[in-house]
Amino acid sequence: MSLQEHIFIRTDQPPEAVAARLAAALGMKLFTGKNNGIFLSRPAQADRTKEVGGEVSINYLADPLSTGEEQSLLDDYEIVWDLGYTGREREVQLQEARLVFDELASAALWPAALVAGLDILVAGWDPRRGLTWFPPGTSPDGGQRSVWEPYLRDSSRR
Repeated sequence: MSLQEHIFIRTDQPPEAVAARLAAALGMKLFTGKNNGIFLSRPAQADRTKEVGGEVSINYLADPLSTGEEQSLLDDYEIVWDLGYTGREREVQLQEARLVFDELASAALWPAALVAGLDILVAGWDPRRGLTWFPPGTSPDGGQRSVWEPYLRDSSRR
């Protein structure tokens, strides 16, 4: 399980371009960090002295060749945005991630999915289906494919 929340984004744009559009749409600061990583941050809603944000990169977690029960919803997205909260409170971090995702869905930039700790699918947005907040405990993995399959780019990849 990851200690971060993750927003997966479906686009063929490079991480630099994605981060720039996210920064503009969500009122975030864009900067380069360690090893030239691309980061976004802004003051957290829960505590303005803390920050919410993280690195935007190529989806290093995806297995684009997976199919059927082996396929995860995460495999269908090219970009991952690893979100954290400097206050180090997991519940606040997840709430901040939900707020960011809601704003991202409203901006309608690209199809996206919010995943808590890599094992709980929280929400999905795409222009065909709109915004869906999934039931608690929904997995992004193949065992619950019937729940999230409409959010695949091409549901024929069975």
